[in-house]
Amino acid sequence: MTFNIAVFFLLSFISFGCFATAQAPDAIEINHVKYRLNTNPLEKHLTEIKWEPPKDASISSANWRGYVASWKIEAGNLLLTDMTISVSSKTKEHSYDDLSILNSIFPNKKEIIAHWYSGALIIPHGKITNYVHMGYGSSYEKYIVLRVSRGVVIEHLELVGAEFETYKRRKFQTFKETEKFQKKLKSLMSDEYNLNRH
Repeated sequence: MTFNIAVFFLLSFISFGCFATAQAPDAIEINHVKYRLNTNPLEKHLTEIKWEPPKDASISSANWRGYVASWKIEAGNLLLTDMTISVSSKTKEHSYDDLSILNSIFPNKKEIIAHWYSGALIIPHGKITNYVHMGYGSSYEKYIVLRVSRGVVIEHLELVGAEFETYKRRKFQTFKETEKFQKKLKSLMSDEYNLNRH
């Protein structure tokens, strides 16, 4: 396997997930404006608590994670405001309703700051400039990038599409120099992920 192919698959695994279909995004509200969110900040917490979608949750190729989360930036904090699953409607045949399960994940909490999350939030907006029917692969006119540390926003960037592509390349170049990247790449190249096996 060449290095370029390894990087392609590594990016697929660690950045966008291996989704063959465009995914239903989380939602985020910033200054009373709602956007789609091409990042899933809740995943780390759900993995830690070993959460699995309820049996009545509808899982589709457009939402493999089984839920949609809603977020809000308030007073510089990343707040989780809702988490819903899709269930079969009890009143309409072949229809689905959104059911909030936030209280079952965070019982007795009125304000949920995402203290478990550190990383970048990618928020595309404007027109789609290149549609890709996989994960969050489509490109947009503009992007908001929020860098978050333990649930607190530490940087807010407003970028046009070309600037965002440059930002991604720069961040990936920096990431390639980290120990985490080397471990991921080594794992990818190991027998466990050897795509040349028969």
